[in-house]
Amino acid sequence: MKKLSFALLSVTVCMSLALAACGNNEANKTEEGNKPTDTSSPATATNSGGDEQASQLKPYKLTMFYPGTPQPDEAKVEEKMNEILTKKINATIDIQTIDWGAWNDKMNLMFATGEPADVIFTASWNGHAQNAKKGAFLELDELLNKYGKEILATENPKFLEGARIDGKLYAIPTNKEIGTSRGVVVRKDIAEKYNMNFSNVKTIADLEPFLKTVKEKEPGMTPLFESQTATIPTFASVRDALGDATIPGVISATGTDTKVYNYYETPEALDTFKVMRSFFTQGYINKDAATSKQSASDVAKAGKIFMWPEALKPGKDKELEATVGYPLQQIELTPAYITTGETTNSMLGISKTSKDPERAMMLINLLHSDKELLNLLDFGIEGVHYEKVSDNVIKLPAGTDPSKRTYNPGSAWMFGDQFLNYLWDNEDPTKWDKFKEFNNSAIASPGLGFVFDFEPVKSEVAVQNNIGPEFLAALEVGAVDPEEVLPKFIEKMKAGGLDKIIAEKQKQLDAFLAAKK
Repeated sequence: MKKLSFALLSVTVCMSLALAACGNNEANKTEEGNKPTDTSSPATATNSGGDEQASQLKPYKLTMFYPGTPQPDEAKVEEKMNEILTKKINATIDIQTIDWGAWNDKMNLMFATGEPADVIFTASWNGHAQNAKKGAFLELDELLNKYGKEILATENPKFLEGARIDGKLYAIPTNKEIGTSRGVVVRKDIAEKYNMNFSNVKTIADLEPFLKTVKEKEPGMTPLFESQTATIPTFASVRDALGDATIPGVISATGTDTKVYNYYETPEALDTFKVMRSFFTQGYINKDAATSKQSASDVAKAGKIFMWPEALKPGKDKELEATVGYPLQQIELTPAYITTGETTNSMLGISKTSKDPERAMMLINLLHSDKELLNLLDFGIEGVHYEKVSDNVIKLPAGTDPSKRTYNPGSAWMFGDQFLNYLWDNEDPTKWDKFKEFNNSAIASPGLGFVFDFEPVKSEVAVQNNIGPEFLAALEVGAVDPEEVLPKFIEKMKAGGLDKIIAEKQKQLDAFLAAKK
């Protein structure tokens, strides 16, 4: 689920306790449907069935960009969403789903050329802080106060505070679990077939016996699938990248030490890369891992992979089962923890090129309050893409091949208020209660709430962003010898101003911690 630009992939996934979900929604109207509008004197448009008020708004087509696999029935889902959006805010929607492998390039091009857009998915692991500083996203506090009353009523305040950059809000976090743990998921049928017991798995190295079994006894199956966007070394880390995972310099997310360091210079990094090298040379990992841009869940639908890395939470294996089409089991390699990255790893921002920012915020607000609209986006159309088991539980229509579904984006974690989502019939009915327990047990990083301001070292950061892709994926999947390549990586980082970045991060973090006391 997420694109690695440089240092860490903090993925995902990540946010909060929900209060009560509001079924009704108020937003304010804009006087200009196709131009930037004056938000200082809006009229009101009521979202709760107010046809008359919504009709006073000029028609507007909203564009929404997010990373994922384009779905065959996307247009049909848009049509159903438009029925709700037209009634509530006199808008329609054009969903632009961009393949994960092309997402970064597409966004960088959009931001550089000023291509018109309204709502864009953004995250700390995908360079949100840098993009916001460069002016890619609008400041949202005023818009949120005027058009996001349901967000303010239901969103855990920690999310909004964690998403601030220099005190300003540039994106609205998804309302979901606030902590994360890291590990892998495996095919449950294969694990049971060979009586695999994962109770003693604590480290990456502990996974080897299971990969060896699959390699020897399941010809044609990849024991461990990795790609540029998902590797075990990043998913199994407990490092806090201090608000932006694309910039080097971390602290421990589960300890008390606040010294900022370069992870790649530690013995732990070398040992981890040696393990991955061993896995790779023994044929446990797909050979194209260092260059692959495919998402594991998409590849898994074919049933040819046994294990892959994931950011975990209660019931993550059950969520993924609905996507891949067969039973899974999750294996935690880290405790649950909370960093600023976890509060900001799934957000929706409004592009500076939006011609109607007010309407864009109305859309985001509806995704936090309108259960029907949100579940359309997440799961598709009732009777076509799923059937209701009960008011809040759904299942696949009879005869549906899970691997050939025409609307299965697997992106419910990206949008709005996840506590409004339907549950699949294979999921734990107490899932949301377990989310609360999970959040309460999560260890808070000492850097929680801190976001690094890279402006004083922006030239050095730009250099580092070009160095990472040259080395990191190959090291993390084991495609190269770390004892030979890792020193070259570190040398190049240092030549590109690494130590200056580390010193600046330390300075800012020390000031942040002092201000908290």
